[in-house]
Order: sequence, then structure tokens, then C-alpha cells
Amino acid sequence: MSPSDTESKSEHDVPAKIGKYVIVNQVGKGSTGTVYLSHDPYYRRDVAIKVYDITEHADTKHTRISRKMFYNEAHMVGLLQHPNLMPIYDAGQIDGKYYVVTEYIQGGRTLVAYCRPDNLLRIDDVVAIIYKCAKALDYAHSRGVIHRDIKPSNIMLTMDNDVRIIDFGIAVCADSENSTCDGFAGSPSYMSPEQVQFEPVGAESDIYSLGAVMYELLTGFRPFRAEKLTDLLDQIVRKAPPSICLYRDDLPEELIEVVSEAMQKNPVNRCSSGNVMAATLIQMYQNLREKYNSADNQSNFDLLRGLTFFHEFSQSEIWEILRASDWHEHTDGEAIVREGEIEDRFYIIVAGQCNVEVNGKKLGVLSSGDCFGETSYLRGAKRLASITSDGPITILTVSATLLEQVSQACQLRFNKVFLRSLISRLQVTDD
Repeated sequence: MSPSDTESKSEHDVPAKIGKYVIVNQVGKGSTGTVYLSHDPYYRRDVAIKVYDITEHADTKHTRISRKMFYNEAHMVGLLQHPNLMPIYDAGQIDGKYYVVTEYIQGGRTLVAYCRPDNLLRIDDVVAIIYKCAKALDYAHSRGVIHRDIKPSNIMLTMDNDVRIIDFGIAVCADSENSTCDGFAGSPSYMSPEQVQFEPVGAESDIYSLGAVMYELLTGFRPFRAEKLTDLLDQIVRKAPPSICLYRDDLPEELIEVVSEAMQKNPVNRCSSGNVMAATLIQMYQNLREKYNSADNQSNFDLLRGLTFFHEFSQSEIWEILRASDWHEHTDGEAIVREGEIEDRFYIIVAGQCNVEVNGKKLGVLSSGDCFGETSYLRGAKRLASITSDGPITILTVSATLLEQVSQACQLRFNKVFLRSLISRLQVTDD
């Protein structure tokens, strides 16, 4: 097959074809390769194709690492078939291009967005995610595969909020001769002590890394931080991470113990398997869900049910919005948002009213059932007006990022009602 048949270039240097796969467009680029979207007509599914940055016959460090990672993932074709592990469908080499074909997740996002103190997931959501990861890793371990690079950017959420662990480029596979990468491989902040010290790693190493991810999802901070890599590695080997209680005081003690056990320095002292960790988490999840459905939350639900904004929402959709939001009380004259600020939150007034001001001039009044925060639809956009409470006020604050966690039906409903309210307000302003 001639090069023109396999990879004729577009003006944007995107190949028209890679092997038998017709390329739709480029969807991502990382340190080791480029990812393209394609469609597999035989199986009638969209697929992602990662083309590794490997220069044929080159012997640079980057090329050697990329080649090792390619062979690692190629070895995984058809090996791991678990709903929470990214499936690898195919791999190949053609005209000097090394590629791996995986599931394509439309609208997928990694856990990185939820590792900020101001954008944390609900506790029960964190528990559910880590539970699925623990089960998936236990399955991989039973197949002789150690991931070695568990971190927030390698855990993806689908549009339906299911979990996929991705990127097995540096995994250790029991029956493969190519499953090692020379030198320092992995992401230092999430490495286990044995991984940092170049010791043999087993399933316990992935358990440690998963514990570090859980620590960050619960607090918004990595368990170990340092300006110098040597200091960071020394902390991982010798020091305990700061207590989670320093960051928040609303976590169940047993949940803190799960993180602590997963991150023990000695692998022998950690959870014996992903299944053991998962068994603890599922019980905890059920307890958290019971607490979430308590009388206080039911009272909040009842208040929202009565607002005009939520008249078109089903009961389950209102509960979804509650899970993606915070409840805030403001005193008279308190600034809720300020002109010129950049924020990614939507606001719905539950009770009370507030003033809309631009350059200190009052333009209007918003009251119960009204909403604001439309600049959240535009990434990086600044607020065009200030909103100040006019007397005591209760506001539901909905995180734009956490809104991505709710079902598609709920997202569409929210956007429809929010934008309709905005348009109605603009029409009144024009009149």
C-alpha cells in the first residue's frame, strides 16, 4: 500500500487515513503523540486513534520511551475487558506510523477539573468514582496488569458519569517482555514509595496512587507538594501527608481511614486488594446516600420545587441540580458577584431579592425564582454587572463544571430554562 493511500495530508497536516481508518479530525495532542477521531464502519462505532511520536530508526530518549509505551498498549489489545477500563481495540504500524485504537468518549472529561478546593465533587460522588476505579484495578491486577500511572488526568468521566481508567502506556504486564520503561516513569505526585525508589511494584502500588487521587478529590490539594522534585520524592518516602482534617471537617472518619490505609508507606499495610477497598467504599456510599436524603435536603428540595424556575424539572432532575450546587445565605448589602470578575457559576434566587448594578448605577431588581450568571456559558468571560443583596437572601449556586456531572436531559432542561429566563429579562429591559 502506497503512502498516498494511507496518509494523504490535509492543509492542516491531519492525515486523511491511518491504516484502514478514515480520520475525521484531530481531537488532542500530548507529550507522546496525537489523538484523532475516526469511525469504524465494520463495528459502527467512533474510535480514537493515538499516533505515537516515533521517528523510524531514531534512538533518542523520547523515541525509545514512546516506542516502549506503544508496545505496552499494543499488548493490551483485547486483554482488558472491563466497563471501567478504556478498551483497546486495535494497534498497528504502517508507513512509519505507530498507532493504537481505543474507545472514543464523546464529551469525556478527566478528574483534573474536580481537584480544586473551589470545585470539589460531593463526597458520595467521590466515593462512587473511587469504588469503580478500585473494582477496575482489581480486575486488571487479576489479569497480571499493574497500571503504574493512576492520576486524575488518567481517570475519565463519560457523559453518563461512568468511569474509564485510561493510558496503559507504562503499565507492567506479567506476560510481556516490553512492559517496562527505562528510567523514571510515572507522575511523581501520585507515585508509591516503592515506585519512587525503583523497587518492584505490585497491585499495592496502584492502590497507593488511587488513595492519593482520592485525597486530592476530597481536599483539592495533592498529598505531597514541593518546589524541587528531590524534596517531593523524599516526602513520599519518609513523611505522612497533611491530615485531611486540616482542609475540611465534614468527612466521615471511616472515609479518612480508607485514604490513610491506601497511602501507607509499607505496601503490606495497605488494602490487600482493590476488591477489599471497594467493599469498604460501597458500604460507605450507601450510608452517605441515606444521609444525603435526610430531612434537611428534603426541605431544600421542597423550596426549589415551588420556584418558577424548576416547574418544568422532574423530581429526579431537581435532586441532580441540588447535588451540583451549594446553598448560600447572604446578609443585606452583601456583594454576591462583582463586575469584572471571572467565575463559572450560575445563580438561582431561592428567597429574597437583589439589585443589579453597573458602574454603581442600579439597573434593576431580581427576586425569588430569577437567575443570573450567564457569563458562565463563555469560558473566561468577565461579569458585566454587580449583584448585591437587598435584604437577607438565599441563593442556590450551581457550579458550571459540576453541572457537567448531571444527566444530559437535566443539562438540557437547565440550559433551556436559564436561557429562556435570560431572554425574557432582556426583552423587559428593551421595553
